[in-house]
Parts: sequence; C-alpha cells; structure tokens
Amino acid sequence: MKNKILKLDNPCNEKWENMKPNEKGSYCDLCSKNVVDFTNLNQIEISEVIKKSGNKICARLTHSQLNSPLLNIDNSFGINFPKSKVAAGLILATSLTIGQNLHAENQNIKTEFIQKPESKINSKKEKPTSNPSLPKLDDIIIFKGKVTSEELKEPVKNAKITLVTSQKILNVYTLTDGTFSIEIPINLIDDDNVIRVSYNDVRENETFFRYETKDYILSKEELKTDFLIEAKPELIYLGGIKAYSKKRKPIVINNGVEIKYREFVKAQMGKKSSCSLENKDYLYFNSKFAVAIYGKKAKDGLYILTDKTEK
Repeated sequence: MKNKILKLDNPCNEKWENMKPNEKGSYCDLCSKNVVDFTNLNQIEISEVIKKSGNKICARLTHSQLNSPLLNIDNSFGINFPKSKVAAGLILATSLTIGQNLHAENQNIKTEFIQKPESKINSKKEKPTSNPSLPKLDDIIIFKGKVTSEELKEPVKNAKITLVTSQKILNVYTLTDGTFSIEIPINLIDDDNVIRVSYNDVRENETFFRYETKDYILSKEELKTDFLIEAKPELIYLGGIKAYSKKRKPIVINNGVEIKYREFVKAQMGKKSSCSLENKDYLYFNSKFAVAIYGKKAKDGLYILTDKTEK
C-alpha cells in the first residue's frame, strides 16, 4: 500500500511573526499567499487540507509533522518527485525563548499500557509464562535521569518518559527538578530498548511550550546509568509543502495483535472499520526504532495503539 509523506519543497525565509494573521493561518505579503498553520493539526487534517489545495500549498509545520506519514487512504493527490529535491536549507521560523516557571508537587505519576496476556506478539522479548506478580528488587532495573532545557540548562517539569516494548508501555513524568525514575521489569529489557521523551504536558506560565519529541535506543547497561536529556525547542518550518507517495507496509499493533494498516487508517478517518479506536491513542515509530521494538518485520514503521490515560 502506498502512503503519503510530507516534503518541504520550497523552504521560505520569511518570519511567521511578520505575517498578517487570518482565519487560515497568516498572509504573506512577500509572496502574496496564505500560509496555513499546520502546527495544531493532526495528520488526517493535514491530509485533507493538502488534498483540497491540489497539492500546492504554503504552510507552517513542525519537525515532528514533517517526519510523520499522513494517514489518508486517498491517493488522488500524490505526486512523485526526485529524491534530489531535498528540504535543504530548512530554516527555524520561530525563535523560542525558554523560561521555566516550575512549581509542582514532588511526586512521580505513573501510567502504563499492558498488552493482553493472550496476545500474539512478534518480538525479540519473551512473554512471561505465568501471570505477572509484584517484581522483586532483583527482577527490575531502575532507570533514572534528568531533563533540562538545552539553552538555559533549567529543569523541565512534566516531560513524559516512555519505555516502549511490544509487550508493555511504561510512563513516568519528570518532577519539578526535572528528575525521573522508572522501574523496569528485567523481562522487558533486551539489547535495544526504546525510550521516547515527549513534552505535550510541559507548560510555561500555563501555556503549552514546544519541545521536540525524541526517541532513543539504549542498551541494558545504559539503562543502569543516569540518563541526561536536553530538551530542544521544536523546529518550525515555513514553505511550499507537497505530499508524495511511497510504498510502505507499516505494522499496526492493537493489544499485542497485528491489525491491517488499511483498517487502522479507515478508523482514523472515521470510516467503518474492523479496528476500533474508541478510547485509544497511538504511538508511531520510524524504521530504526520500529525494528528495535518489533524486529525487521517493522522496517516500514510501527504504530502501537494504546489505551487513553489521564495524567
């Protein structure tokens, strides 16, 4: 199945704050065009905007959006163009001032997503052969560390640290001082352990502050060390956007069971599907991290459906 990938075809040097705000985003006097603000849209909404535009549009979007496939089964707006047309000269369209005003209770908040015991899981990690019980100290590794802002070296509160496996997903949030600690059962650990650090709950003066979500692959030994993380401001780009087709077959896991990618996309678009997304979120991983989690079968990417949880 062909999927849609975004590409910044014509990078723009104009600054977003110099444009005139309107209902679509902003108007650029330099090129006399509306620049659509993608930064608060999901991948399906972006797909619809691009499709209606005839695949010719100027937009403002984040680094994360540029690196995530579009969830749309309609291939009518796909355009193939040479790989040599890379997004060279991408520019940071907004300059971010980092200042953390931290005041929170000093406690970890944990959530976890557990795959069903009967699930058929294709993974390098072995499933437990009996019902899990409370782990002994010898059966866990305590992964700990600290998140600070790249520029000011200030602690970042409420950054989400996620251990991702095909069996279980474990989450903790950083404290006021930027530190975190997460207990990981030994049976979930192998030579390639994927950690995601995201910042959707980070606020500055009650306003959402954009840092770039980043994935890491850590060895078992690295999990035993204090892991220091620098939160980098999310890059935001401006320019002409196009979508091109690429043949991919990503894996989708729902409660440990593989489901058809097409059914997943249909469900995302609100169409009738055998895949239910009620009270579900999903995590997407590109090839490198997908293979670390699920093996070579996931070389085209991996979606993991998770139960929605409240922080």
